[in-house]
Amino acid sequence: MLNRIDHGIDLINQFLKYVAAALLLFVAVLIAFDVVMRFIFNKPVIGIAEIVANGIVIIAFLQLSYAVRIGGMLRSELLLNRLGTSGKAILETVVSALGAVLFGLIAWASWSPMMKAIRTLEFEGHASFQVPVWPVKVIIVSCAILAVLNYAILIIRAARGQLLHSASGAEI
Repeated sequence: MLNRIDHGIDLINQFLKYVAAALLLFVAVLIAFDVVMRFIFNKPVIGIAEIVANGIVIIAFLQLSYAVRIGGMLRSELLLNRLGTSGKAILETVVSALGAVLFGLIAWASWSPMMKAIRTLEFEGHASFQVPVWPVKVIIVSCAILAVLNYAILIIRAARGQLLHSASGAEI
């Protein structure tokens, strides 16, 4: 059962990673288009700043769960390489628990603002171009919850002795 849940969450992580990559490409094209319009026609595109600002937050949170799963969050391999297997498992468990608490608090603290943004159809921007705020807030909450689930899986893996591997392929 746990392997099915783990595999399902991993598929979601992979999908969100690709969505984030596509959004990053879209934001890059928008920025390039705005630069060209400013340079050639001296006419900036209205709304690009709002779209890019919200897009960067969305991209970061969409990649969050994948970064957690692969061990891409802040870690010191120098310290980990000096520990034995049981020390690595204990440290991985503690760090994963702290990460789960952190992102759980982010989800909890963001819940009310998200619900308010949905309820009031909150927008940001100026009169000529406004962007809805609720999609960004929904992504923050849902991806923070997904990060908590990924940390929970890492805790279970560490308890079983299945440690993460570094980017070089070495077990950490």
